[in-house]
Amino acid sequence: MKVKCIFCGHELNLDHCVFDNYTGSVKCFSCSRMMELRTARGIAYSKYPIAIFETKRNLALVLTKFSTSGGKPG
Repeated sequence: MKVKCIFCGHELNLDHCVFDNYTGSVKCFSCSRMMELRTARGIAYSKYPIAIFETKRNLALVLTKFSTSGGKPG
C-alpha cells in the first residue's frame, strides 16, 4: 500500500502485512513529520496530522507547577 504524506506529498511505501489493519502513527522519512493513519484490509481510510504532543507538553507543565508547590496553585 502506498500513502502520500499530508505535509510534503512524499509517497510512503507501507507494503507490509502490519499495515493491512493498522491504527497508529506513521513518520514521513522525507519531512520527518508524524501523521495518524487508519487502515483496514489494506486500504487507508483516514490520515491526519498529530497535534497531541502540544497538549501533553502543556499538561505536564501545569502538573509540574502544582506538584512543586505542595499541590496548591500559585
